[in-house]
Amino acid sequence: MPGQRQTLDSLDDAQRAVVEALEGPVVIYAGAGSGKTRAITHRIAHGCNTKIYDPQKVLAVTFTTRAADEMSLRLSALGIRNVATRTFHSAALRQLKYFWPKAIGGEIPKVIDNKFKVLSAALEKTSLATSKNSIREYLSVIESAKTNRLDTDSITNPDHASAYQAYIDFTDKNNLIDFEDVLLLLVAVLEDGEDFADEVHQNYQWLTVDEYQDVNPLQQRLLELWLGENRNICVVGDSAQTIYTFAGASSKPLEDFAKKFDDASVFRLNRNYRSKPEIIEYANKLLAQMPVSNASVGSLMATKPAGAKVEVLPFVSDSAEADWIAQSIVDLLQSGQKETDIVVLARVNSQLELIAAALEERGVDYWLQTGERYNLKSRLEPKITLATIHATKGLEWENVFIVGASDGYLPYVQADSDEEIAEELRLFYVAVTRAKERLFITWAQSREYGGRDRIKSRFITRIDSELSKTANDETVFAPSKERQNYRKELMRCSICDKALVSGTEIILQRCKSCPSSTPSEYLEAAIEWRTTQALMEAIPEFLVLSNATLEAFVDALYEAKTEEDCILIPGVGVEKCARYFDDLATVLAAVKPSDPKLIDLKP
Repeated sequence: MPGQRQTLDSLDDAQRAVVEALEGPVVIYAGAGSGKTRAITHRIAHGCNTKIYDPQKVLAVTFTTRAADEMSLRLSALGIRNVATRTFHSAALRQLKYFWPKAIGGEIPKVIDNKFKVLSAALEKTSLATSKNSIREYLSVIESAKTNRLDTDSITNPDHASAYQAYIDFTDKNNLIDFEDVLLLLVAVLEDGEDFADEVHQNYQWLTVDEYQDVNPLQQRLLELWLGENRNICVVGDSAQTIYTFAGASSKPLEDFAKKFDDASVFRLNRNYRSKPEIIEYANKLLAQMPVSNASVGSLMATKPAGAKVEVLPFVSDSAEADWIAQSIVDLLQSGQKETDIVVLARVNSQLELIAAALEERGVDYWLQTGERYNLKSRLEPKITLATIHATKGLEWENVFIVGASDGYLPYVQADSDEEIAEELRLFYVAVTRAKERLFITWAQSREYGGRDRIKSRFITRIDSELSKTANDETVFAPSKERQNYRKELMRCSICDKALVSGTEIILQRCKSCPSSTPSEYLEAAIEWRTTQALMEAIPEFLVLSNATLEAFVDALYEAKTEEDCILIPGVGVEKCARYFDDLATVLAAVKPSDPKLIDLKP
């Protein structure tokens, strides 16, 4: 088969060895950027092309829809189109729907799409705290309990146990299940029904598991049930990229795989095809700080030609840091870089607020990821990405800015134990290895100018200073007025016709000194709506709409402009307009129902 031979010849020696190991247990320790998806998709394709695999009896599972879709696309490009490539939850849900009528009877309960709203409703008639932070805390406990298959009696904190029970009672009463329930129910069905398990074993005889270091106990149990007595399982992962232990993930099954299957074929992919050597060198120095158990892959080997040094930059304040990052992004854009080539990564969402504001001031569009695990959706328009590190696992960008690299953020202030500190180091490692060409690591000495209450991350101080280019003079990073506005066209105030300079003025389409024609009570109502909306979505208010964007949105609605008009407001775009237009219009229409300005809005 010439085509198949040509495909194999495109692989490096380690990848090719993986591809040709088609039977029995296989474990692949794959470092960042080492081509693991390429290796496992070629392996599946090779198995199908050689008739060893029946494509319809192959199941490849991973943790994100994006990763599952990527595997499917790559297999299609290799001529393989009947392989099931799914997330754990989607694979489990399909099987549960199939077995439910036989195992339980009736229709499967509705799957919850927003646990925060459901738990909020469940707690309404209780005396438990219902603040946003409290509900998040309860949800974390509930998810952890379910992934470890624990009941309410196993929860020692009385409030946590009560919240868990209230959640169970509410979902049972309303015939609802969440994604953890999907796995729990399927595990129960397969454990109790030997015939059902046998049917799964007949349907799926070759199993591949991507990102195996992220498996939790519940998922591991489901994998064991899917496998049964079968030994044709291939797992791939990297212990150094285990960053979800707070959600129950454990790299132990990956680390112990060769012990469990003593005849397993073991492979290591450590040639990095993503990043410049300077970035790889920095990543390896982080890797050297990790416990031995995280070193299953070993140091990464660079394959790209030399590039720019990694830049580690201290600033006197958060605002100075944000200002420099925003202006550096403008410079990158003006030098020809694409918006989709740039990302700003932070440990927590709140660190991104100043970055977003600084970009808005320069008229630069950005796309804000909320930071929920495995929820990075495709952007509808090209924008700078602002995201938490957790949200970007498995992704890559040409230019990466890691913001807030000080003790208290990296490692995070709540990380106390050695295990928690080790997880923070792995998180930093994941952030660094997202970068392909340029890597900028920044930190601020204080929240506001004049303070000195922070120190550089301990992870950075352990790295040879020769790798770091430093600069600490705030004036170096003050943007010139000529470069303040990225937009090349000169926009003018809709009221006085003066040129608009700042990003906020451009968003509002008027000078700051020119008052809005919209009565203040409409903006006040919109601000209250935003607070409620942020609570419902469990995100900071600025992630719903920034102050300037919200005000511009209110002005547009007060003038009864269309959705198409509102899409063009910087910071709104297609996705947010579709999500918020009707709700916000309804809120504003209720302020003064008789106001003729609002006759076209929903009553």
